[in-house]
Amino acid sequence: MQPDLLSPPFDYSVVDGLGRAHQRGIVPRLDGKVFRARAAGPAVELANLEAGIDLQSLGERTWLDRGSLQPLLSALAAKPRQWLAPDGRRGLVTGAGLEQEETLTSFKIDAHKAALTAGFENAALLVAAMGELIGNVIDHSEAVGSGTALFSAEAGRFEFVIADAGIGALRSLTRNPDHAGLGDEAAALEAMVEAGVSRFARDTGHGNGFRPIFEKLADMTGQLRFRSGDYALTLDGRFGDHIARQVSQKPRLNGLLAAVSCSVSNRGRI
Repeated sequence: MQPDLLSPPFDYSVVDGLGRAHQRGIVPRLDGKVFRARAAGPAVELANLEAGIDLQSLGERTWLDRGSLQPLLSALAAKPRQWLAPDGRRGLVTGAGLEQEETLTSFKIDAHKAALTAGFENAALLVAAMGELIGNVIDHSEAVGSGTALFSAEAGRFEFVIADAGIGALRSLTRNPDHAGLGDEAAALEAMVEAGVSRFARDTGHGNGFRPIFEKLADMTGQLRFRSGDYALTLDGRFGDHIARQVSQKPRLNGLLAAVSCSVSNRGRI
């Protein structure tokens, strides 16, 4: 079946449904629908679920129209150290490339150019946020080899996703005695976005950059989704001056994932 203009998006609600079905050993009923992939984050999250679908298999699913994201999803399945689309609008770096200064610098330059081309005057803020989250993979995941960082740009829209299959937010933060009392992944995710919170002691200088960067992104028509274990924390700045914050239980995910999507705002180009 071919998608049409009314085809539903392949978004996080679809990922949640597929994840719950797979956890229960149920074959999902998609009712002959074809979903359009409009963002890379849902595909990465689905692949990182404990009961997920690997990206190679996802590329073979008849219910998913990959559209303009097909080259990026194919690159994600192949896991090259670094990849950049011929048009410069999408790129990724994986595994050891996250720790190689030359590779990471090249990736950030590519992301900065793509964000500027998409209409984001303050592209440096987006790249800074990416850097903070990549640093989190390096410092905290204990599984840098599983890490992935990607960006995808369209006119007026910029998305980036940072993910790993490491120890997750709760196990990382509770290694700091100051946060040993965190009870579940929900509490860990909420703590993670607070200033000065990390697995290291406060006087080490770790964990200081997340909150101000996240608040600025959400305030600039951004949608932020953080996943660890069986919870998601979302910050949504699409609705005027109010930033909606929600924590909800989800199908269990391996490691930690952060997906950020920003749009050029009428309140001022970002």
